[in-house]
This record gives sequence, C-alpha cells and structure tokens, in this order.
Amino acid sequence: MLEAHGVSRRLCSFNDIIPGYVFSGVYFSNKYLAGHGNEVRAFLRGLAKAFDFIQKDEKTARSFLPKYINVSESVAQQSALRDLSGRGREPLEMLDRQRDLLLKYGLIKTKASIQGMVDYSYLPK
Repeated sequence: MLEAHGVSRRLCSFNDIIPGYVFSGVYFSNKYLAGHGNEVRAFLRGLAKAFDFIQKDEKTARSFLPKYINVSESVAQQSALRDLSGRGREPLEMLDRQRDLLLKYGLIKTKASIQGMVDYSYLPK
C-alpha cells in the first residue's frame, strides 16, 4: 500500500522471504470457549464464509476495503492477499516454523507445542 501511495518502494514482499507466514489469528481462552462455544462456532462460520467470498469474488471483496480501512480503491485493488483456501486452518508445520523463528530471534524463550495451542474443532468442516 505504501508503494501505491508513492511513499516507498518494495524490494521484496514478506511472503517472498517466508512464504505462507501467518500474521494474525483468532484466539479464545478455554474459559470463554467453555461458556460461549456456540457463539465462537457462529463467528468462525461467518469468517469461513468471508474467506469463501473473497476467493470467489476477490474484486468485489476488495471494493469494501476503502469503507473499512480508509484506503483508496486503487490501493485496495493492489493490496496483498494471502491464500485463504485453508478456511482458517493453517498448516501446523508453518506454525512450528514460525515458532522456531521466534525462538531463534529471542522473541520467545521456550519451545511450546503448537499442537497444544491450536484447536480447529470449532471451525466449520
């Protein structure tokens, strides 16, 4: 987006360096899940439908960006879009790789098990 605004020049994308890097996620505490499982499932169904919509009609999906994130239509149409085909399920191998990078650069101190942190059972099939 910065390049489209003329304030920078991209040398390479983050995805060129670490393909498939997961920048964000949705997190719920065990306590919240225990008391609000139906709401979490409904939210995640909506999120999966949004991913499907983006994949089926990317141009229209991008046309909504100016309204919600205050960018021009031209910038919205050029912005990077990651692969959403997993519908919210990120490969555990990628998450392990990211955890290992965080360890390597001292951003976390212990090698926690990703399998113990990720639960896709609330996502729609």
